[in-house]
Amino acid sequence: MPTDHDLFTEIRQALRQGHREQAEALALSRQTKDLQDPALHLAWAEILEELGLIDELVKELHLAVRDDPGNRALYPRLAEIYADQGRLDRAAHCWAALAKKFPDDPLPYQRWGEILVDLGEHDKAREVWGQGQAATGSDIFAALLRDLDTRESAPRELADQEREDRLVPSQSHLVSFTSLFSGREGVYARQWVSPSGESGYTPVQEPFTLKVAENHILGNYTVGLYPVRLDNTVNFIAFDFDLAKFVVRQAISSQRAWEAAMHKVHQCAIRLLDAAASHELPLYLEDSGFKGRHAWIFLETPIPAGVAKKCGDLLVRLLQPLPPEVMVEVFPKQGAVKKGGLGNLIKIPLGIHKRTGKRALFLEPDGQPVAEQLQHLETLRKAPRRLIYGLIQRLQGQPAAEVAPAPPPEAPDTGPPPWEEKPAVPLSAPAPPYHLDTDPQFQYLLSRCPVLKAIVDRINQTSLVSKEETLVLIHTLGHLEQGPAAVNELFQRCLNADLALFLKSQLRGNPMSCPKIRARIPEITRNLDCNCTFDLAVNLYPTPVIHLHGLRPGGAAPTGQTIDSLQFQGAIQEYLTLRKQLRETQLLLERYEKRLAQFFQEAGVDSVQTPLGVVRCRANPDGSVGFVLEI
Repeated sequence: MPTDHDLFTEIRQALRQGHREQAEALALSRQTKDLQDPALHLAWAEILEELGLIDELVKELHLAVRDDPGNRALYPRLAEIYADQGRLDRAAHCWAALAKKFPDDPLPYQRWGEILVDLGEHDKAREVWGQGQAATGSDIFAALLRDLDTRESAPRELADQEREDRLVPSQSHLVSFTSLFSGREGVYARQWVSPSGESGYTPVQEPFTLKVAENHILGNYTVGLYPVRLDNTVNFIAFDFDLAKFVVRQAISSQRAWEAAMHKVHQCAIRLLDAAASHELPLYLEDSGFKGRHAWIFLETPIPAGVAKKCGDLLVRLLQPLPPEVMVEVFPKQGAVKKGGLGNLIKIPLGIHKRTGKRALFLEPDGQPVAEQLQHLETLRKAPRRLIYGLIQRLQGQPAAEVAPAPPPEAPDTGPPPWEEKPAVPLSAPAPPYHLDTDPQFQYLLSRCPVLKAIVDRINQTSLVSKEETLVLIHTLGHLEQGPAAVNELFQRCLNADLALFLKSQLRGNPMSCPKIRARIPEITRNLDCNCTFDLAVNLYPTPVIHLHGLRPGGAAPTGQTIDSLQFQGAIQEYLTLRKQLRETQLLLERYEKRLAQFFQEAGVDSVQTPLGVVRCRANPDGSVGFVLEI
């Protein structure tokens, strides 16, 4: 069994070679729960953070706390991760534990109370800050308590400019607004700013109602929404263009530098507007109220958050390379939010940014505010689902160099000077296109392994693949001679496949074993005959890839003409779907013919003029009634 050091080395090597999915699989195979070594858990935490496996990172940090409870650096790190996930109650628990361990340190009490304020538990925050003041004697708690009292008792006065820009929405405006900006059920967030200029959001466990929307637009408070709903679907896709932090620090004191930096942000947003328009997607720009732009795609019907994120990520790829001064984030940030979490929030338009006092207005492409902001709400178009899915299917799988428009050159490209020209190299014949239905190894493996066939069938029927199914496909099919082409073609059929997981080369080493497959996707294997017997002389452990030993070189293998091929199975599925639709249509037609016959009889007529011609009611020889359309 490989040691942790061996796994670290293999993961680093896989990352250097661009095999991120292999690195993730190796990290997930670690066995550290029973090891009492805080240094090892922290080493794994660093690796997992680099891989973006946040849930696994949290597990290792908790194990490090278990083995070294006196390490005070662990608690803030856990608290920060939980806060980023919107799990403020867990973040508060971390700070509370640190305050208990180190009662003379004012920081844990301060952060603990601030989170309680974010949660709306002001009385508990006062109690915590009172404890901190008594335990540490720090003056910071008196200031925090005064700030909390001021925030509760003194309503915010609108500035003169705000009063001039005041928007008064009608009932129809509010209905349109809440229809467009519909996120997580039963919760929204309010923005706050402290006297020192710090800002944040407090979750409010209430529905986002017309009254809340009205207060937001009137400027009484400013609202942010969590896009991902309880069923992990979304009603909009949003893009947040911001100045990088180093630019904000450099330009905040110079009006000219600030305007120049904001011009770059706006131009990037305009490029996104053009990219969306090229795919017929309506996208709307908004001044976020401080240091950037928001862009919005509203959806006719909710779509899975993972699909929405994929669409957004692909559109952002079209903007590469972005200027170093500009950052862009896609909302939703997550394909799914776990129970108890909220995900990341985004501030919605027409409210007043609490830090700047500036209203977030919809913009024209030239950067000027839309003339009638409230009326504009009722003209915004929503994108149908087919456009989102169509964009993903067109762009997915293409390398960034193919989909990203090159920036305009500074000067006309006249080609290399004569002394740098290289002799022409004769081109080799292009490789024949790859098709799953003509890949003998792929077809043979599917004919022998019901589990892999079930995953492929699900992809063909739903255009979706789960994370666990993704890993199974990569670490089995990825070992075939044309494994990368097979895996990538399957992923291109999926609307939620991760672009980073497309394979570049055939995998080496050991394929995923059958027991591990059953552990990863039990909901599939438990319903199938997954109990193959292999000759262990061929391999030390069972894996579906062993089936290929039965495929003789040059021997007959399932191809596009057999019942096991995807082409044949796809045709069967389409045929059955059409037969079902035909049967449903026939039943519906019979039902309407009976109703029409009754209408004709009650009206005492045998024909009716329609825009398409005359519909005549006639008696059939068997006594039934039929209809004829004379055009």
